Amino acid sequence: MHSIQVIHSVTEFLDQGGVVLYAIASAALLLWFLIFERLIYIHFRAVHDLDQYMKIWHKNLHKQDAGKIRESLQNAYTHKLYITLPLIQTLVRVTPLLGLFGTVSGMIEIFDVIAQLGTGDARAMADGISMATLPTMTGMAVAIIGLFMLRYVESSGNRKLTKLNDGLKEAHRRNMMQQQLP
Repeated sequence: MHSIQVIHSVTEFLDQGGVVLYAIASAALLLWFLIFERLIYIHFRAVHDLDQYMKIWHKNLHKQDAGKIRESLQNAYTHKLYITLPLIQTLVRVTPLLGLFGTVSGMIEIFDVIAQLGTGDARAMADGISMATLPTMTGMAVAIIGLFMLRYVESSGNRKLTKLNDGLKEAHRRNMMQQQLP
């Protein structure tokens, strides 16, 4: 299939669902961009940041306020790992609501057609029905897939955070053992 045909098919689908389906598609694009950005960060850049935090910890673990430094490093890494998760969570929650809004607006259009033309114009009613069902289906599909990806991003981030915490504890333990040696 040529790219022009794909674009035509997508716009035809979006047109069937009305303006709300365009809003859901925009939210879905933003959602996928944020998810992929987090995955790229977690799988590629987070390792570098972890190494940097471990270097800082090794330089400062013998200081008197090492506990505060450790907490600061943990908080900074947590912030870097999860910075866009609240926005991703919001988009996952909003897309089904947009779908329901599309259902309501589609139903209003069906009632308008019935009020103006009666029940004899099946084509006009079918357009309203598709405008009522497509946004709901699309909003739910985006939310369900987004929810699974959100959980994957969260668990990947949690593994990285656990790795940092384990590294900080191990370095602290080694330092304490070295101090106890005569």
